[in-house]
Amino acid sequence: MNIPFIYNLLKAAKITAILSFLGGTFLLIAYFYNAGSMAILNLGIYYALLAMLINSILVFTLYITLVHSKVKQKKILRSLILMIINVPIGLCYVGAIISYHLP
Repeated sequence: MNIPFIYNLLKAAKITAILSFLGGTFLLIAYFYNAGSMAILNLGIYYALLAMLINSILVFTLYITLVHSKVKQKKILRSLILMIINVPIGLCYVGAIISYHLP
């Protein structure tokens, strides 16, 4: 595998995971602050779909790189885990929004 490609992929994965987390957290806080605004909820749904698409592509690319690369496997695995950690966090956010609407 090409070493500069791996470094760029690791950097992109780290930035994407952090931005996905921060963006989702910001939207969740804005949603609760605005008392369940439907506009923010709709924006959040589109954001989540886009984030899932981008994160899925990066997870798939990291996995393929991990399987085929002999260098930096620990760093690739750490980045892969960082990307996957966003999934349960997102599910907790969805659960919080659902429980907010329950009587």
